[in-house]
Amino acid sequence: MTKFREEKVRSPETDTTVRRDEPASRVLRLCGCGPLKSAEDNQPFIVSASLSQGLLLASRSDHQRRTRTAGLQEPAAEIRLMEPRNKRARLPTAALDVLDNDLLVRCASYLDADGLAQLGRTSARFGIPQAGQERSIANEAANQQFRESATDEERSRLPKYDDESDVDLLRALEQLRQPLCFDELAGYGLSLREDNPASVTRSAGRTGWSTAMSGHPMRGGRHFVEFEITNEQDRFFVNLGVVRPVSLTDGIDFQDDWVGTVNAAFVSSSLKPAVAEKLRSQRTAKWGESNVHCCAYFCSSGRCLWADWDTDEDYSDWLGQERLESGGTIGLLLDLDEGTLSVFKNGRRLGVIKEGLGGEYCWFVAACRPCTISISRDQAPN
Repeated sequence: MTKFREEKVRSPETDTTVRRDEPASRVLRLCGCGPLKSAEDNQPFIVSASLSQGLLLASRSDHQRRTRTAGLQEPAAEIRLMEPRNKRARLPTAALDVLDNDLLVRCASYLDADGLAQLGRTSARFGIPQAGQERSIANEAANQQFRESATDEERSRLPKYDDESDVDLLRALEQLRQPLCFDELAGYGLSLREDNPASVTRSAGRTGWSTAMSGHPMRGGRHFVEFEITNEQDRFFVNLGVVRPVSLTDGIDFQDDWVGTVNAAFVSSSLKPAVAEKLRSQRTAKWGESNVHCCAYFCSSGRCLWADWDTDEDYSDWLGQERLESGGTIGLLLDLDEGTLSVFKNGRRLGVIKEGLGGEYCWFVAACRPCTISISRDQAPN
């Protein structure tokens, strides 16, 4: 793939250089697209200079081609933009019109998903499919990035939704490649380590369950994580598992609804009717048909906990069950192809803890005693 080098753009006022994190307003002004405003907060977007560099080089290339065709001598100089009387350097207004879509897609492909989304909101030329085109330029650039970079395993984990844009799918791929961390904490005495957002500590003091959730939803394929747990207690009152991508705090009162103890595995219409109703109200089509909305391994007993947040909940034994008696590592394998959740203890497979899972889930931990829990993504065992 062609890599664009930096090009200097001079004006009578000052000499400037197109550089990384060029304000998108300047990039689009150079391209004749007008000013850039955010639809959300009118803050200027920051877009990689790659698009600016590509458009400038493409403009120069087109100018050189037309010059050669006309039999004229090319000026042996950098791109020089004629300065209009308003003192603002611009490419000609029709600069984008002379560049074909394939070249614009190649330039846009240097942006990440957020940059492509911003670009699509900035200009109709990039954000709306043109006549005869299946995708907009922003979505086509995202589609090409996904096809060229995603591995077979990543593709299996990211089946595309019917209403999902290519930019959103690329964003999901970028998120899949990031280290896991805990994004939502609920309950007493739970805090993230300042130097490691993938580790939470439950402090001593008040009793009751507290929960930490990852904000990365899993939609397909096989996902494996390891939880490392340390504490000074003889038994581990810790739940490790999967839960629907819901908020445990938005519109759910900690005292009135949760009654001071937060654990999605202990929610039903009979135990916590208000919480059960508010969690079910967050259901989307991405949950699929499965009624297993939360499923966890209980470290102190080894039993399986699961709930549908309505009438069904269970606390049951399973084949291969073992408890975690001291400090160690518990691995969980969520296989959404088979609809199973399996448990590994210190690298040794124990067995399938639950079947019938389907739809989107996130990882979660819950604790009611002092401990520290860390989460890390790893390769799924064969």
